[in-house]
Amino acid sequence: MPSITVQVGDRRYRHLWLKYVTGIDLSRHCAVALHGRYSRLVDETTKEVTVHLDEFPHALAWYLCGVTTAPYRWEDNPHLAVQSAPGHTETLDVQGLTVHLDGVKPIDFTATDNVPDDDPHANDPAYWTCRNWQFAHYLRARGVPDVHGDRPRITTLRPGTGQVELLPRPPRVKTTGGLGGESRNNRWSRPGAPEPAPAATPQLPLPISGSQPTDIGPANQ
Repeated sequence: MPSITVQVGDRRYRHLWLKYVTGIDLSRHCAVALHGRYSRLVDETTKEVTVHLDEFPHALAWYLCGVTTAPYRWEDNPHLAVQSAPGHTETLDVQGLTVHLDGVKPIDFTATDNVPDDDPHANDPAYWTCRNWQFAHYLRARGVPDVHGDRPRITTLRPGTGQVELLPRPPRVKTTGGLGGESRNNRWSRPGAPEPAPAATPQLPLPISGSQPTDIGPANQ
Protein backbone atom coordinates (compact mmCIF):
# COMPACT_ATOMS: atom_id res chain seq x y z
CA MET A 1 0.00 0.00 0.00
CA PRO A 2 1.48 3.40 -0.98
CA SER A 3 2.06 5.78 1.90
CA ILE A 4 3.26 9.26 2.81
CA THR A 5 5.01 9.98 6.11
CA VAL A 6 5.04 13.64 7.19
CA GLN A 7 7.27 15.03 9.95
CA VAL A 8 6.65 18.64 10.94
CA GLY A 9 9.57 20.75 12.13
CA ASP A 10 9.48 23.98 14.10
CA ARG A 11 7.29 25.89 11.64
CA ARG A 12 3.68 26.53 12.63
CA TYR A 13 0.80 26.16 10.19
CA ARG A 14 -2.62 27.75 10.02
CA HIS A 15 -3.69 24.95 7.69
CA LEU A 16 -2.02 21.66 6.80
CA TRP A 17 -3.79 19.12 4.61
CA LEU A 18 -3.41 16.14 2.31
CA LYS A 19 -6.01 15.78 -0.44
CA TYR A 20 -7.01 12.83 -2.60
CA VAL A 21 -7.32 14.75 -5.89
CA THR A 22 -10.22 13.53 -8.04
CA GLY A 23 -10.73 16.50 -10.38
CA ILE A 24 -10.24 20.22 -10.92
CA ASP A 25 -12.18 23.51 -10.95
CA LEU A 26 -10.20 26.26 -12.71
CA SER A 27 -12.82 28.87 -11.85
CA ARG A 28 -11.51 28.92 -8.26
CA HIS A 29 -8.13 29.15 -6.57
CA CYS A 30 -6.81 27.74 -3.28
CA ALA A 31 -7.83 24.28 -2.09
CA VAL A 32 -11.18 24.29 -3.90
CA ALA A 33 -9.39 24.37 -7.28
CA LEU A 34 -8.75 20.68 -6.61
CA HIS A 35 -11.75 18.39 -6.20
CA GLY A 36 -11.34 15.58 -3.72
CA ARG A 37 -11.47 14.54 -0.10
CA TYR A 38 -9.00 15.29 2.68
CA SER A 39 -7.04 12.77 4.68
CA ARG A 40 -8.45 12.49 8.17
CA LEU A 41 -4.92 12.09 9.53
CA VAL A 42 -3.26 15.38 8.50
CA ASP A 43 -4.08 18.81 9.92
CA GLU A 44 -2.40 21.83 11.50
CA THR A 45 -1.85 19.92 14.78
CA THR A 46 0.09 17.09 13.10
CA LYS A 47 3.64 16.48 14.32
CA GLU A 48 4.38 13.15 12.64
CA VAL A 49 2.07 10.79 10.78
CA THR A 50 2.16 7.99 8.22
CA VAL A 51 -0.83 8.03 5.88
CA HIS A 52 -1.57 4.84 3.97
CA LEU A 53 -3.25 6.12 0.84
CA ASP A 54 -6.34 3.93 1.02
CA GLU A 55 -8.66 6.17 3.04
CA PHE A 56 -10.77 6.76 -0.08
CA PRO A 57 -11.10 4.59 -3.19
CA HIS A 58 -10.28 7.14 -5.91
CA ALA A 59 -7.41 9.54 -6.60
CA LEU A 60 -5.68 10.83 -9.72
CA ALA A 61 -2.97 12.25 -7.46
CA TRP A 62 -2.41 13.35 -3.87
CA TYR A 63 -1.60 16.91 -2.81
CA LEU A 64 0.11 17.99 0.42
CA CYS A 65 -0.26 21.67 1.29
CA GLY A 66 0.46 23.93 4.24
CA VAL A 67 -0.23 27.59 5.04
CA THR A 68 2.28 29.09 7.46
CA THR A 69 1.46 31.32 10.40
CA ALA A 70 3.30 33.32 13.10
CA PRO A 71 4.52 34.69 10.76
CA TYR A 72 2.83 33.93 7.45
CA ARG A 73 5.34 33.61 4.60
CA TRP A 74 4.11 32.59 1.14
CA GLU A 75 7.52 31.30 0.13
CA ASP A 76 7.57 28.96 3.17
CA ASN A 77 4.23 27.31 2.35
CA PRO A 78 4.88 23.63 1.52
CA HIS A 79 3.34 22.20 -1.66
CA LEU A 80 3.89 18.66 -2.92
CA ALA A 81 1.91 16.73 -5.53
CA VAL A 82 2.51 12.99 -5.94
CA GLN A 83 1.13 10.13 -7.99
CA SER A 84 1.30 6.37 -7.86
CA ALA A 85 4.75 4.85 -8.53
CA PRO A 86 4.93 1.26 -7.24
CA GLY A 87 8.31 0.43 -5.71
CA HIS A 88 9.51 4.03 -5.55
CA THR A 89 10.81 5.38 -2.22
CA GLU A 90 12.18 8.84 -1.53
CA THR A 91 12.64 11.28 1.34
CA LEU A 92 12.23 14.99 0.65
CA ASP A 93 12.53 18.28 2.49
CA VAL A 94 9.46 20.27 1.46
CA GLN A 95 9.77 23.78 2.89
CA GLY A 96 10.56 22.51 6.38
CA LEU A 97 8.48 19.34 6.25
CA THR A 98 10.31 16.02 6.07
CA VAL A 99 8.27 13.81 3.75
CA HIS A 100 8.98 10.13 3.09
CA LEU A 101 7.29 8.64 0.03
CA ASP A 102 6.68 4.93 -0.42
CA GLY A 103 4.97 3.80 -3.62
CA VAL A 104 4.35 7.34 -4.85
CA LYS A 105 6.54 9.85 -6.69
CA PRO A 106 6.59 13.67 -6.85
CA ILE A 107 5.06 15.52 -9.78
CA ASP A 108 7.00 18.57 -10.96
CA PHE A 109 4.34 21.06 -12.04
CA THR A 110 6.39 24.05 -13.10
CA ALA A 111 4.83 27.34 -12.04
CA THR A 112 2.54 28.89 -14.69
CA ASP A 113 3.94 27.00 -17.69
CA ASN A 114 0.65 25.14 -18.10
CA VAL A 115 -1.62 28.21 -17.84
CA PRO A 116 -2.85 29.34 -21.29
CA ASP A 117 -2.75 33.05 -22.07
CA ASP A 118 -6.49 33.11 -22.75
CA ASP A 119 -7.43 31.83 -19.28
CA PRO A 120 -9.80 34.44 -17.79
CA HIS A 121 -7.75 34.48 -14.57
CA ALA A 122 -4.28 34.37 -16.14
CA ASN A 123 -3.46 37.95 -15.03
CA ASP A 124 -5.09 37.79 -11.60
CA PRO A 125 -2.37 37.38 -8.92
CA ALA A 126 -4.83 35.61 -6.61
CA TYR A 127 -4.96 32.83 -9.21
CA TRP A 128 -1.60 32.67 -10.98
CA THR A 129 0.36 32.78 -7.72
CA CYS A 130 -1.71 29.93 -6.22
CA ARG A 131 0.13 26.61 -6.41
CA ASN A 132 -3.15 24.66 -6.05
CA TRP A 133 -4.48 26.42 -9.17
CA GLN A 134 -1.17 25.88 -10.99
CA PHE A 135 -1.42 22.15 -10.31
CA ALA A 136 -5.02 22.14 -11.50
CA HIS A 137 -3.77 23.59 -14.81
CA TYR A 138 -1.06 20.93 -14.93
CA LEU A 139 -3.78 18.29 -14.74
CA ARG A 140 -5.97 20.12 -17.26
CA ALA A 141 -3.08 20.22 -19.76
CA ARG A 142 -2.95 16.43 -19.47
CA GLY A 143 -6.62 15.88 -20.18
CA VAL A 144 -8.34 16.07 -16.80
CA PRO A 145 -11.70 17.83 -17.36
CA ASP A 146 -12.45 21.20 -15.74
CA VAL A 147 -15.65 20.73 -13.72
CA HIS A 148 -17.03 23.70 -11.77
CA GLY A 149 -18.80 23.38 -8.44
CA ASP A 150 -18.29 21.69 -5.09
CA ARG A 151 -17.32 18.16 -6.12
CA PRO A 152 -20.33 17.55 -8.41
CA ARG A 153 -18.64 14.47 -9.91
CA ILE A 154 -15.58 12.37 -9.31
CA THR A 155 -12.84 11.81 -11.87
CA THR A 156 -11.69 8.22 -11.54
CA LEU A 157 -10.03 5.35 -13.34
CA ARG A 158 -12.16 3.37 -15.77
CA PRO A 159 -11.43 -0.29 -14.92
CA GLY A 160 -9.21 -2.07 -17.41
CA THR A 161 -8.69 0.84 -19.82
CA GLY A 162 -6.06 3.09 -18.21
CA GLN A 163 -8.39 6.05 -18.83
CA VAL A 164 -10.31 8.30 -16.49
CA GLU A 165 -13.96 9.26 -16.55
CA LEU A 166 -16.44 11.37 -14.63
CA LEU A 167 -18.77 9.44 -12.35
CA PRO A 168 -21.89 10.94 -10.69
CA ARG A 169 -21.58 11.57 -6.96
CA PRO A 170 -24.60 11.69 -4.61
CA PRO A 171 -25.06 15.13 -3.00
CA ARG A 172 -23.64 15.48 0.47
CA VAL A 173 -24.18 17.94 3.28
CA LYS A 174 -21.60 20.69 3.56
CA THR A 175 -19.56 20.60 6.78
CA THR A 176 -19.55 23.46 9.27
CA GLY A 177 -16.68 25.52 10.58
CA GLY A 178 -15.20 26.81 7.33
CA LEU A 179 -11.57 27.89 7.04
CA GLY A 180 -10.13 30.67 4.92
CA GLY A 181 -7.42 30.65 2.28
CA GLU A 182 -6.11 27.31 1.08
CA SER A 183 -8.60 25.52 3.29
CA ARG A 184 -11.23 22.81 3.58
CA ASN A 185 -14.43 24.86 3.72
CA ASN A 186 -15.94 23.51 0.48
CA ARG A 187 -15.24 19.82 0.73
CA TRP A 188 -18.83 18.59 0.13
CA SER A 189 -21.19 19.26 -2.76
CA ARG A 190 -24.42 21.09 -2.05
CA PRO A 191 -27.66 19.09 -2.22
CA GLY A 192 -29.41 19.52 -5.54
CA ALA A 193 -26.38 20.98 -7.33
CA PRO A 194 -26.58 20.42 -11.12
CA GLU A 195 -24.13 17.95 -12.62
CA PRO A 196 -22.17 19.00 -15.73
CA ALA A 197 -21.95 16.77 -18.76
CA PRO A 198 -19.07 14.25 -18.92
CA ALA A 199 -15.91 15.34 -20.73
CA ALA A 200 -13.35 13.46 -22.80
CA THR A 201 -11.29 10.91 -20.86
CA PRO A 202 -7.54 11.59 -20.58
CA GLN A 203 -4.86 8.93 -20.53
CA LEU A 204 -3.10 7.96 -17.31
CA PRO A 205 -0.60 7.83 -15.78
CA LEU A 206 0.21 11.52 -15.81
CA PRO A 207 3.76 12.41 -16.93
CA ILE A 208 6.21 13.00 -14.09
CA SER A 209 9.47 14.93 -14.06
CA GLY A 210 11.71 16.50 -11.44
CA SER A 211 11.40 16.11 -7.70
CA GLN A 212 8.99 18.71 -6.34
CA PRO A 213 6.89 21.75 -7.31
CA THR A 214 8.64 24.95 -8.38
CA ASP A 215 7.66 28.14 -6.57
CA ILE A 216 7.26 31.54 -8.22
CA GLY A 217 7.29 35.10 -6.88
CA PRO A 218 5.47 36.56 -3.86
CA ALA A 219 1.77 35.96 -3.44
CA ASN A 220 -1.01 35.38 -0.97
CA GLN A 221 -1.27 31.59 -1.35
